[in-house]
Amino acid sequence: MLNYPVQVGEFDDDAPGPQESDGGFGFNPFPGLRPFTIDESHLYFGREGQVDDILIKLSQHRSVTVMGNSGSGKSSLMHCGLVPVLYGGFMTQSGPHWHIITIRPGTSPIANLTNAIIDYQVRTRQIDETDRKIHNAIISSVLRSSPDGLVEIAKYIQSKPSENVFFMIDQFEELFRYDETFGDQHSDDATAYVNLILSAVRQTKVPIYVALNMRSDFIGECSTFSGLAQMINTSNYLVPQMTREQKRMAIEGPVAVGGGRISDRLVKKLLADIDKHQDQLPILQHALMRTWDYWVDNREPGEPMDIRHYNAIGKIEQALSLHANEAYDELTPREKEIAEVLFKNVTEKGEDNTGMRRPVLVSTVAGIVEAPEGDVIKVVENFRKPGRSFLMPDASVKLTKDSVVELSHESIMRIWNRLSAWVEEESESAETYKRISEAAAMYQIGKTGLWRPPDLQLALNWQKKQRPTRPWAQRYDMAFERAIVFLDTSRITYEAELKNQELLQKRSLRRARTTNIVLVVFC
Repeated sequence: MLNYPVQVGEFDDDAPGPQESDGGFGFNPFPGLRPFTIDESHLYFGREGQVDDILIKLSQHRSVTVMGNSGSGKSSLMHCGLVPVLYGGFMTQSGPHWHIITIRPGTSPIANLTNAIIDYQVRTRQIDETDRKIHNAIISSVLRSSPDGLVEIAKYIQSKPSENVFFMIDQFEELFRYDETFGDQHSDDATAYVNLILSAVRQTKVPIYVALNMRSDFIGECSTFSGLAQMINTSNYLVPQMTREQKRMAIEGPVAVGGGRISDRLVKKLLADIDKHQDQLPILQHALMRTWDYWVDNREPGEPMDIRHYNAIGKIEQALSLHANEAYDELTPREKEIAEVLFKNVTEKGEDNTGMRRPVLVSTVAGIVEAPEGDVIKVVENFRKPGRSFLMPDASVKLTKDSVVELSHESIMRIWNRLSAWVEEESESAETYKRISEAAAMYQIGKTGLWRPPDLQLALNWQKKQRPTRPWAQRYDMAFERAIVFLDTSRITYEAELKNQELLQKRSLRRARTTNIVLVVFC
């Protein structure tokens, strides 16, 4: 296990720690769906040896891109594998001291980079919290003024030239994922962000190191940024799947650290069950978190965690779904409506028909569901309580109407049955709306006619059931009013045709009756 000494004051005091549990054990040693945090390295087992490969690449190229599938443990490997080694004194030519700044691009890459730097400086007492605004303005200006901005900021952070500055960028794929949601401003920020990274890695005067953490299915998107693909090709590391023995260590190690015991037959059962799932690590951690809590509350004297405790939480197959349903069932009927809209908006189907996380503003959800932002926040809080972690940001972050909310992990879409149904329903609803919108655009330029049954009836049924609003529709196509006018015009025109046909039929019937009377009279 990697467990290196750390420098006091470097860790984030607000980061979510191990989950508390009753029964005298102090804490639950399993994080659940969320990744391990930096201060949980003593609970991190199973990746011994892999950090050395990453460090070699980082030392040789001053950058490394750590890639892997969703659920492969990339973030935990970086936070609990790489960072403790650096704090413990990993030596480079320029010395052992490291300034380590962790970042996520998020919805505003440059702003988030600025905030991460300021947070680090406040945490390490380089600046005072009361001076945050002025330093924020200075750093933001420097980063936006030149591709060498990150180099200048690194000099600003150093107390002497021999100190290393390490930028660890988690969830790097957010640069690509958020473009569609947050528009041109995010796209411009993303380009500037990449240029800052490339310039920092290429120069040699300041000891700057950069690690990117990215889902491997986004590797193709990197070619859209000049120079980024070349940097990644030079130094990358694909996180391997854990072996059976490594998974065993990931199960038994935290149990021992937490002061618990686990039966060998439960370990074997967990190893057999987890091999059937692609999201192995978060699913395993979640099942263990739930099993630990149940064991603490229901164990017999001297009894280890065993299969009966594991079965009680639904095993790996059902543990997450049952847990999420518990949270959902605690809501009022109105809150359940908000939850449905919320989860439909933090998920989407990709082009390959796979589920993907999607960030959404609290204010956007409030607009779609026509509820106060406070009501939306209340629902979010219910799904991100300690021990749940279904939604991000974590429970330590205060939410406002401008907060960005997203799923903690894609596995929730595949395993929570209710959410799977919602995702499918939302996808079908979106496709119907996009078909209407495309037809409206074609009708406007005279290339198609108004709709008639069966298309019209299907669209009207969709409108009645889904009750689409402009805030909802803007996610898929901005021309909502045009689409609804097209649909209403199609309905009104078709209803008018039916009335005309009815009038013609009545006239024809009257004529037939008159003709019959005349014939009877003259005959």
